Amino acid sequence: MLSPDVLREKFLDWQCQSRIQAFRTQNGRPNSSMSPLLLDKKGDELARIIVVITENNPVNTTKMFEHINRATYDPATRFDKMNKFLSSEYFLDRNNFSDSVFATFPSSSAITKKILEDSSCILDFIHLSTNYRLVCTPFMLERDEVHWENIFWHNKNFNPGLRNDIKIIKFIPDWVKSKLIRITD
Repeated sequence: MLSPDVLREKFLDWQCQSRIQAFRTQNGRPNSSMSPLLLDKKGDELARIIVVITENNPVNTTKMFEHINRATYDPATRFDKMNKFLSSEYFLDRNNFSDSVFATFPSSSAITKKILEDSSCILDFIHLSTNYRLVCTPFMLERDEVHWENIFWHNKNFNPGLRNDIKIIKFIPDWVKSKLIRITD
């Protein structure tokens, strides 16, 4: 069994490497390492979601994401600029990133209401032969928080129809209760 610190490091390495691969070889299309199953605290499936990782201090990157969005009305140009940036050196150092993951939801989401009321949920990441099962505390970000702005502008560049009346949930893993499962045939 891995220590919580080693599990955390391995997860961040895996997230960064998976994202580098997706941006370099799949034109940024999210793969299953970025789209875990969201389970309630009992383990019942709620939805498949797409999660984003972000830097510990995302202020400069947020400004760049916003600039890319405001510089053109052309979604294809935005997409290309984001893909070039995120496929370069952005994900190379896992130590730059928060160990929390983030996801956007509609403002009226019953799922966010449930997980916030439960104060616990599970993110079940399965990609290739790797399965991370993270027990998390969900936390709703306020619009004036730097991570809210970062996630919003990041996602707005890939989804031009995204409005700002959304909820952004920060999933904070409990590394003691979480686990890595190797999938074998």
